[in-house]
Order: sequence, then structure tokens, then C-alpha cells
Amino acid sequence: MTRPTFQLACTVSWDAESPRKDCGGGLLDDRRVQTLVAVALYEAGVEDTDAIEVGVTFAGLERIAALNVEHREVDGPTDVLSFPIDGLDEELPPGMPRELGDVVISPEYVQRQLDTGTTMAADGTLEGALERCVVHGVLHLCGFDHERSENHAQEMFGLEQLVLDRVRSAGAGA
Repeated sequence: MTRPTFQLACTVSWDAESPRKDCGGGLLDDRRVQTLVAVALYEAGVEDTDAIEVGVTFAGLERIAALNVEHREVDGPTDVLSFPIDGLDEELPPGMPRELGDVVISPEYVQRQLDTGTTMAADGTLEGALERCVVHGVLHLCGFDHERSENHAQEMFGLEQLVLDRVRSAGAGA
């Protein structure tokens, strides 16, 4: 059985207010982010021969707080937001790339969560927690939603951990 293959255009950007030094001097480089996105899409079951576009932006507290208020009506910053555009089930004209959407992550907020032990403490490091945010955000773009039900949450979080385990084990052998 042949597994799906797809083309991926993944743009990674860093806002001026969220310099790479917030991530331990660039511990989570662009290539690592692109690998996490690709494995998450693969495990989410993207279709064979899809051309997929995804954007990942690392933003400061002010920007993610503004996005959180604007799009979710929740006051204050958060760790990760997903903005889907073309869903995986959406029919597109032949040859048109699937613009899956954008993920925005606040390294500073994630660091605060780690410092207080509120969430993602199991990841242990800022790099590990940011990796989880990337995968989590991409799975939301693929239509997964942990807030729908307990079963959906178990499915999404299980897939999230599978992706992280695969990427981390591959990186350990390199």
C-alpha cells in the first residue's frame, strides 16, 4: 500500500516582537517547523498529490492577544491560534493548491505556561512545547477539534503525540 504523497509550501515567519532568541537562540528553526507540519499533515491523512500551503508565524504577546480578541472574543493572549482557509474535504479546481491556513504561536506565552507549570509541562522545554503548539495548530487546520467531545479530544491529542514521537525519534537518530 502506498502512503499519500503531497507537495508542501510551508512559510515560517517571526514577528519583530517575537525574536528567535525567545526560542532559546533559534532552537526551533524553520526546517524543524516544516518537518513538524509535514508529518502532522501526513498523519492527518492528506490526499495523494495534494499541493498544500501552510503558514506558521511566531508572534509576540500583543499580536496574539489582539488576534484572540478579534477572532475568538477572548481577552488576553494564548499559546496557539489556527486560522483555516481551505479544509481538507473542500473540493478545489484541478491544479489549485490547497491553502490550508495559518498557525500563530506566542513563544513568550508558552514560556509563561512552562514557568507556571499550567500546561505542556510534560514537554519540559520551550522547544518541546513550541513543537507541540505547531502540531496542535496544524491538526486544527486539518479539521480536528478537541473541544467537540471527549472522543474528539482523545483522537486529536493521540495524533498530536504520535506526530511528536515520530519527529523526535527521527531527530534523535540523526
